[in-house]
Amino acid sequence: MNVKREIVKDLLPLYVAGEASEESRAAVEEWLRTDPELARLAEALREDGAPPVALPAGSGQAALATTKSLLRRRTWLLALAVFFSALPLSFQFGDGELRFFMLRDSPQVSAACAAAAAVLWIAFAAVSRRLRVTRL
Repeated sequence: MNVKREIVKDLLPLYVAGEASEESRAAVEEWLRTDPELARLAEALREDGAPPVALPAGSGQAALATTKSLLRRRTWLLALAVFFSALPLSFQFGDGELRFFMLRDSPQVSAACAAAAAVLWIAFAAVSRRLRVTRL
């Protein structure tokens, strides 16, 4: 493979930091043997350390804020979905009898809670799918 000098100059910081692949390392070493100027530049990088890489302002902050927001939303959706799923099944045991609060006594409210639970579970699944990219 024919590697140009400018490409080797671009690879020098990776080479000095020990992050270059085997092929890149071999190409850089070949150039360093034949080009004394590149060898001096590599030595200067070793002595001074690699210059810090300037990241653009807010490069990862927007993604982090979005991920945090999605995690909070997923937590609330899960809590509300479990609550509305269990609410129609709530009961009280006392005076020798079992009394269901909503399922038997208020079927319309129970159906509304079940519909709300279904919507919340769907929203939870959608947010979880968006978070799958972050592996959370």
